[in-house]
Amino acid sequence: MSMDVRETEFADMAPLDPNYGSGCYRRVVLLDAPDARTVVAALEDDPHAFSIRIGHDGLRVTSVNAHAERHPLSTCSGAVRPIVALVGASLSQASLELKRHADPRANCTHLFDLAGWAIAHAARGAGGPRRYEISIPDAVEGRTEAVLLRDGSEVLRWTIEHGRISAPVRFAGQQVLGGFTRWASATLEGEELEHALMLARGYFVSLARIYDMVAAGSHPAADHPMPAGSCYSYSPGVVEEAWSLPANRRDFSATPELMLRWVDALAPG
Repeated sequence: MSMDVRETEFADMAPLDPNYGSGCYRRVVLLDAPDARTVVAALEDDPHAFSIRIGHDGLRVTSVNAHAERHPLSTCSGAVRPIVALVGASLSQASLELKRHADPRANCTHLFDLAGWAIAHAARGAGGPRRYEISIPDAVEGRTEAVLLRDGSEVLRWTIEHGRISAPVRFAGQQVLGGFTRWASATLEGEELEHALMLARGYFVSLARIYDMVAAGSHPAADHPMPAGSCYSYSPGVVEEAWSLPANRRDFSATPELMLRWVDALAPG
């Protein structure tokens, strides 16, 4: 089996997946502003399915209502509570600005990301929906192509070899994990920065495909070698109650049309 076996938080808790190398990680993010004071968003990939509805007055966030449809740990659904700390945050097209208003480590990483992209969508004043699609085939001999589409058109493509971007030239030499956010924030801006961070996050999650989570079975999250306090479910007082939910994983390699079917109205009102 040819794969890019990297050290991740899963390495000590799950066996390698014998089918790795034949599939594709997929993530879909949908953003919409149904009216001048509301933005709604949803995200789905192998282990996650979240939605969020954010109210605003044109300058600041006035309400946050999140929903956890599917998640990798039993406690992740509780992250719909700390995300309300974003009430009062300024509307900004730079999603990283949210870190100045609320602690991302006290939140679900992916729900916090989704909130940032939703707020950026509101700040752009974009009335219509946007759909982002990420596809990252399983690495073969350490190499893969990570692609980000926006409304069906390609906006970013990386050739990644053993975790490092080799093309295009603008990104060549950068490791996707470890220092990428710092480099990107200092080098890129606007939607180019948003696209890069969105694709980098997708690549991080895609690495979980290397391991057979179902074979590993359900076990305490406290057994994972994740840094304490790295996100909501690994926070003290929460991680002690958290268990993995391998049955919640999905593989959309050959069925991207099934993604976000659980979304009727993007998020609860």
